[in-house]
Amino acid sequence: MIGYQYFRSDGFVWRKHQSTLIPLSMPHRNANVNLIRALLLLVSHRAFLIRWESNFDGANPTEWWHVIKTGKEELDDLSASTRSKVRRGMRQFDAAPLDRAQLLDEGHTVYLAAFERYETYEQRVSKEGFIKAIQELPPETEFWGVRDKASGKLVAFSENLVMDQACFYLSIWLDPDSLKRYSTYALIHTMNSHYLNAREMRYVSDGARSISHDTAIHDFLISQFGFRKAYARLHVVYFPLLSPTVHVLYPFRRHFERARGRLYRKIAVLLEQERIRRSFFRPPVQTSMLQ
Repeated sequence: MIGYQYFRSDGFVWRKHQSTLIPLSMPHRNANVNLIRALLLLVSHRAFLIRWESNFDGANPTEWWHVIKTGKEELDDLSASTRSKVRRGMRQFDAAPLDRAQLLDEGHTVYLAAFERYETYEQRVSKEGFIKAIQELPPETEFWGVRDKASGKLVAFSENLVMDQACFYLSIWLDPDSLKRYSTYALIHTMNSHYLNAREMRYVSDGARSISHDTAIHDFLISQFGFRKAYARLHVVYFPLLSPTVHVLYPFRRHFERARGRLYRKIAVLLEQERIRRSFFRPPVQTSMLQ
């Protein structure tokens, strides 16, 4: 995903993506949403559904989570294999903050190369669309880039949202040719050190469980860099005309998962989210671990 529409409401930041309203403010914040407010937001922003979380970082496992890292980033805490790959990556690449002008000039080529790796129904963004999307990101956005030391070429970039004393690695794009030379390891370790150690953020996050595509990045961060699942409760409210449609289609969700085509894939994602929402009808009592 490159770029998004966003707005602020009662001190909370939301984004609109694929006709869905999703929090941009960090998940430990209380979105302060009830049914009436949810419906008002849907109508005012012409969206089909709104989702948010509560009980963030609860003690009991649930069907919904964010992938986060708390505490310091220490190289010695990582496995021997990961330490080796971080060092090899940092010998070949420089990972550092990237200003918006540099990203506008060089980022689209990286984005195109990285896009081919993803299995998603989202459409590829043109150079003009890329520039517009980057220019319109919120002021709380920070960019990081990875450059090949030998050539100076930009091979990866990260779009990070910094607010509420936390950092969300919202979008990371890597040229596949740099992956086998451990550019990812150099980028993640350097950013973790910056946000967790130097700036003492309460956590860094790679976002919520993905139901639209699979990049395996969450498993990678958990196994290699000590990230973990921060369980939460998912809330979803539909625009009134959509709710009965979801109810009718739900028993046929397996059919949509197997069907080909972009529309079927979108419906399958919607129904998988509904399955997760229904898993909370009888939620266990949860207590927050992240204070």
